[in-house]
Amino acid sequence: MNRYPALMVLVLALMGVGFCAALSRSLYVEETHTISTEFKSDIDQLASAFEREVLLNLEILYALKAAVGVIPDMEVERFRALTQQVLKRSPAIQAFAWAPVITKEELAAFEQRQRQLRPDFSLTERSDDGKVVPVLARPWYVPVQFIEPIEDNRAALGFDLASEQRRLAALLWARDGGEMVATAGVRLIQKPGNDRGFLVFAPLYRNAPSTLEERRANHYGFLNGVFRVSELANQSVGYSTGQDILFQVVDRTGGGEDVLYASGDAAAEHWMTFRAYQSALSDVAGRAWFVEAMPSQQYFEKRRGWLPSLVMVAGLLFIGLLVTYAVISLKRNNELTTAKLELEKMSLTDGLTELANRRHFDLYLDHEWRRARRQKSPISLIMLDIDYFKPFNDQYGHPAGDRCLEQVAQALRSVVRRPTDLVARYGGEEFAIILPETDNAPVVAEACRAAVEALGVPHSFSEVSAVVTVSAGVCTLVPDTTLSPDELTQRADRALYQAKDAGRNRLVVAEGEHADITDP
Repeated sequence: MNRYPALMVLVLALMGVGFCAALSRSLYVEETHTISTEFKSDIDQLASAFEREVLLNLEILYALKAAVGVIPDMEVERFRALTQQVLKRSPAIQAFAWAPVITKEELAAFEQRQRQLRPDFSLTERSDDGKVVPVLARPWYVPVQFIEPIEDNRAALGFDLASEQRRLAALLWARDGGEMVATAGVRLIQKPGNDRGFLVFAPLYRNAPSTLEERRANHYGFLNGVFRVSELANQSVGYSTGQDILFQVVDRTGGGEDVLYASGDAAAEHWMTFRAYQSALSDVAGRAWFVEAMPSQQYFEKRRGWLPSLVMVAGLLFIGLLVTYAVISLKRNNELTTAKLELEKMSLTDGLTELANRRHFDLYLDHEWRRARRQKSPISLIMLDIDYFKPFNDQYGHPAGDRCLEQVAQALRSVVRRPTDLVARYGGEEFAIILPETDNAPVVAEACRAAVEALGVPHSFSEVSAVVTVSAGVCTLVPDTTLSPDELTQRADRALYQAKDAGRNRLVVAEGEHADITDP
């Protein structure tokens, strides 16, 4: 070492520089991974918010369909009264339209009747060059007879929804299936320009058809909701993406690739396409939608720390600081993971009762069903319903009803204590309990019934007891390839309704095709 001091110093210096460079590079890569994870977490949250907004607006259309489905002979004032308040509270809904099915033979008389209200009314369609022209002759039409708000959508009156192939396919699908069906992305006739939207058709029938033939024979029209994708995004995501994230909604139904909304220019060079991330949404009225996002280079640069560069410059003197930074980074990652888990827990929890919500129930039942099928072990389900809860709510008020739900939830939690069991609020005043590897579910159900009754919550409007009680349906199955989780849910639900029919405040055990009623 004495012979070559300069060389040894140089070697040690190079080793120190190399170590610092390697450590700096490692920190840089880890930081990139952390930012990438944060980005994906942000997009998952934005996708969830957008999905909730879409499903909420579809639920509005479904509720409106239920309201108008009992009024086959619709009038303009009645339609306006039904839709006016809903439209004021839902900016993403461009319009609601009433569209009857008109045959070629009925066309002239239909137009004449409508011209008594609007002299300029006529059936129209779009030509190949995009112009609005009179409809061509065909066997039947689906014209927009009423539309609200009329001020912004007057151009759509009389437009034949069946004149365009994508809309026609959705109309036929909705009519034959009896479900709401969305179209692919369309350029709305009400909104000139490139603003994209989609239409959702809710079929209307006379009576209550149950077969394809009955649906076709009793079908008389559609309730049509017109939705703007950009407004759905603005309502749910708003300006959360800023200028550093490209947020896109893509329709990939049938293997297609249709961008319905983009928060920026996807062709811009500053987007990091190799870091694109996508999140699938739930079924959107028959369409397969995805949220796809890309960060910009600036997105990463804004989130980078100064320490990797400092390590390269400062050298070995700052190794201690690097260790500290690594600890801080690990702690930060743990905090991010904890926050993510907490957010996931919130998305699976009922806000009032703090029980698992319906989404959590569905996911957990599917998971435990598959595990029980693999292990050939029993799985039980208890469905419970608070007896005469509507009179309770009506007479004591909704705050008292909420307190009652919380007390019932607490009573059920006090009975069901195994970590593998799940107590969920199934909906409204209905609760559900999943009991994996359990064949004594009736004992648990009776304990739950007794625990609720023991609460002693006064209920003067119950026809079965002076206090709040519950009815329960119980089913235990050993899954095999011929059964599905829905079979377990349906049998337990049928048993619940048998308990209610038998006088309430009792439980019914579903055994195969038989049921045993147990009185309190």
